[in-house]
Amino acid sequence: MKLASYLLKGRPSYGIIRPDGGVLDLASRIGQAYPTLLALLQGNAIDVARKLEQAERGTDAQEASLQYLPLFSEPVTVHCIGLNYAAHAAEAGHKLPEFPRTFVKIPAALVGHREKFEKPTLSPEYDFEGEIAVVMLQGGRHIMAANAMNHVAGYTCFMDGSVRDYQFQRTLDQGKNFYRSSSMGPALVTADEVGELDQLTLTTKVSGETMQHTKFDNMIFSIPKLIEYMSAITELRAGDVIATGTPEGVGFSRTPPRFLQCGDVVEVIIEKVGTLRNEVA
Repeated sequence: MKLASYLLKGRPSYGIIRPDGGVLDLASRIGQAYPTLLALLQGNAIDVARKLEQAERGTDAQEASLQYLPLFSEPVTVHCIGLNYAAHAAEAGHKLPEFPRTFVKIPAALVGHREKFEKPTLSPEYDFEGEIAVVMLQGGRHIMAANAMNHVAGYTCFMDGSVRDYQFQRTLDQGKNFYRSSSMGPALVTADEVGELDQLTLTTKVSGETMQHTKFDNMIFSIPKLIEYMSAITELRAGDVIATGTPEGVGFSRTPPRFLQCGDVVEVIIEKVGTLRNEVA
């Protein structure tokens, strides 16, 4: 099942994106109990949405008409993982990490699917990083890796826009949090629909050219290990996101470097999860 947040007739809403592109709006049906997608997860009520999908065959809109929000209408905590693929660590000039490298993405840095990025005016070094992100259903502290997948709602696509000179010469958080530099979506695809990740692929394209391509079994730290690690540091909550890191092929490591320019279109394509598409403006 694909769940998305969006503007419908100018108002924030959320619903199910059907395989044929029809949208079953949930806010108008169960909004009193679960007014937003985040509230649905906090109420552990995905099965409520699933029963509605099976019971109702009508649609309220078409996917092509939606103005997507970055997965949720409310702010959530987005934990990002750096250097989680060996080849990316090598191209960045780092040794393999002994533990996950983390930072936080602030809400103002994110846009939804089909919304435009804003190319920074302070730097020419605006780079792309395609990733898969895991979305929590049940929170907690000290979640063991063996039990971690029971806490997962599903997955979404993530584009970690990175302003490299600010990242490398100033601070990581500055370089990762420029206004409207990153994106998330289009939808939360439930874990049962995606299945096992290991042999699924991620591809990042810039204006039609493939820049990154990998299978998820190339991760250094698996998703269960990341959940275990992060929940030992802080409480994870329903709706929290862990962006799991990017593979090799980013722009700054190329000769010559390939930084994003106005008019470029970035696509993060994840098998069984979807395609996240944004233009640089």
